[in-house]
Amino acid sequence: VRVFLIRHGEVEGNSMAAGGRLTFAGWVDKPLTARGETQAQAVAKRFEREKLEAIYSSDLSRARRTAELIAQPHKLEVRVESAFRELSYGVWEGLGLEEIERDWLETWRARQADAENVAPPEGENYADLWRRLEPAWESLVNGFGKEANVVLVAHNGTIRTLICHLLGAPVNNLKRIQTSNCGVTLVEIAREANIEYSMCDEVVLRCINDTQHLNEI
Repeated sequence: VRVFLIRHGEVEGNSMAAGGRLTFAGWVDKPLTARGETQAQAVAKRFEREKLEAIYSSDLSRARRTAELIAQPHKLEVRVESAFRELSYGVWEGLGLEEIERDWLETWRARQADAENVAPPEGENYADLWRRLEPAWESLVNGFGKEANVVLVAHNGTIRTLICHLLGAPVNNLKRIQTSNCGVTLVEIAREANIEYSMCDEVVLRCINDTQHLNEI
């Protein structure tokens, strides 16, 4: 099975161009910006001639909207799963780095040193994220045959955490992985028919964060 991992289009706070300052969205259900909508349309066009068996999405609207645009030419219904949500940033959601460093400096430093195990106040760490993500990922992969092409539209933290686990890399390396808005990562999993997927199966990342389809916008 080949799974295309796609980060949603831009929302306010994703970049300096989107709202003027960077903030942590987490579970806040922000809509796409105008630029995010254009990015989502561009990635949808990139997939319009691809044969797709299914399209999955996080239940947050920025991911759902991106997935719906990809699904339209294929007449597919988006399969929405809350397990594919972004990391919960708890009380830090909607805040910028300057506010977090001002009010939670020690927690912020501890999290920077060990994001896998240190969570924002009332939020998740990356081990928490993986505990909810792994069963949903295994269910997705086990639902399709060898030649299937599947799209999963998710989030920065979700995709980078998954990539680390697929590569057998420490999760604290996730900040070394770039996942741009509407960037595409292709995961190919080789397994025998009728045998359930496991993380020990042969996994090849054919590309990480392909953004060529965004060059013209």
